Amino acid sequence: MAKAPAKKPKPVPAKKLPVKKVEKKTGPIDYFKYPFEVYYSDELPVTSIDLKSDVDKCKRFKDIKIAHMEQGGSYGVVFFCSKNKGPELYCALTNSHDEMAPPWYSVEEEESTDFNYGCDYAIKIEGGEIKFVDPTDEQMDEDSEEYLDQDAMIEFCYGFYGYHIEDSGPDYIILDALDTKVKIDLEGYALDDDGERIESQRIINVDELDGEKYEGYETRSFYEAKREWIKSVLEKDFPKDKKLFLSPKSQ
Repeated sequence: MAKAPAKKPKPVPAKKLPVKKVEKKTGPIDYFKYPFEVYYSDELPVTSIDLKSDVDKCKRFKDIKIAHMEQGGSYGVVFFCSKNKGPELYCALTNSHDEMAPPWYSVEEEESTDFNYGCDYAIKIEGGEIKFVDPTDEQMDEDSEEYLDQDAMIEFCYGFYGYHIEDSGPDYIILDALDTKVKIDLEGYALDDDGERIESQRIINVDELDGEKYEGYETRSFYEAKREWIKSVLEKDFPKDKKLFLSPKSQ
């Protein structure tokens, strides 16, 4: 007997969400208290890492056999800082980031990404440390029992994706990004619709900022970013192995 067609579920009325009122600003605006955006048009080097295994259901981190890394460049990247307490904007204005985009940036937009390099690292656990190491000759030999066939492996956990911004400078910053949206260059001058500086409108005088007042921003090196990623993977997927950590000597 043919099955009756499944009934379509009745549409559920959308809940009316409360409209968040934008604070009305009067007088001089303290932009160091409001969200901001940072725009990079030129290439930002980017690294992607995926963990792979030949075990269908990984129960321990030792079941992860390969870290597959790809690198390339991203263009037209817009970072958004939703929780600007002051030091974050100072860091952006002075371009004082470490190697990687800090954790207080989220990616608002990315026009394109081109990966042009990739490699595989073997996973080694030694003395409580996780290391990404170059595969041995045996691990690269298809006729060896130790052969790591990454094409036959499946991705496990969520991967790493990081932007290297230390050697790059943003085109501009948008202050008070959720309201008045004032576009400035890194010296604090307002920019017109064509991106040209308005010399008569210096919104923030970067030279007069007190660096000690704004020194509390968090930065991340490449290793620190990878370490935090591995830490979160262990806590989420391998709680029995959460005492492990990524070795500073790891690739």
